[in-house]
Amino acid sequence: CCEYMTGGVVVSLGSVGRNVGAGMTGGIGYFYDPDDQLDARLNKEIVKAQSVVSEEGQAQLKHIIERHFEKTGSEKAEAILNNWDEEVENFIQVYPPSEASSPFVTKTENIDTDLRVSASSPDGDMCFLPLGGQLSPE
Repeated sequence: CCEYMTGGVVVSLGSVGRNVGAGMTGGIGYFYDPDDQLDARLNKEIVKAQSVVSEEGQAQLKHIIERHFEKTGSEKAEAILNNWDEEVENFIQVYPPSEASSPFVTKTENIDTDLRVSASSPDGDMCFLPLGGQLSPE
């Protein structure tokens, strides 16, 4: 999973194969890993992995799982959402060095200015933009 990923976000609620993150140069992956199996399958030469430490990252992850549940009725997604405060600890965030300073990856404290980390798309859905990013009409 995430091989040669150059941007975007992926959430995996199931198991993954070996070499996760090989060739990943951009984007963020969130992996549900309650049994601590991901570490052995991760390409540590290319990517870094950590708990989801930033509020922005947790909000992004939760929103994607909520959308998945709304669209599919997934029982696994529902169980995770119903026990969010504990289940978020079972997610591992995987990212390449190029994403290390992203607010979705790095926990920030005592910021004096407001950060724009999300916006509403024309159809009303929430979307996440990088700082300074613009929402296009497309």
